Amino acid sequence: MSDAARHTHRPLAGAAPSNAPEAPVRAAPSYDPRPPGHRAIRMLRLPQVIDATGLGKTKIYELQGQGDFPMRVKITAHSVAWVEEEVQMWLAARIQANTTLTTV
Repeated sequence: MSDAARHTHRPLAGAAPSNAPEAPVRAAPSYDPRPPGHRAIRMLRLPQVIDATGLGKTKIYELQGQGDFPMRVKITAHSVAWVEEEVQMWLAARIQANTTLTTV
């Protein structure tokens, strides 16, 4: 079998063939024009916070203890999460602080 034949796209078994072009995937808008009281509150679990910030678990908890990172919210007796908007605002402030330092 040639390399070209081996790497061609094949539909999944049982998938109906489609002649329609695939719709482009769009990212969700990062700005929500609704007032804060009317937005859905999204909660991030620790792996999502790690992914969003690039920080490790220990550093996140260390910064929280110092008051330098949004505090986690206890959801149940055994689970915590962070308010996504607070984490995003923290990231934006870090970017702004870095931009201000480099342009001065």
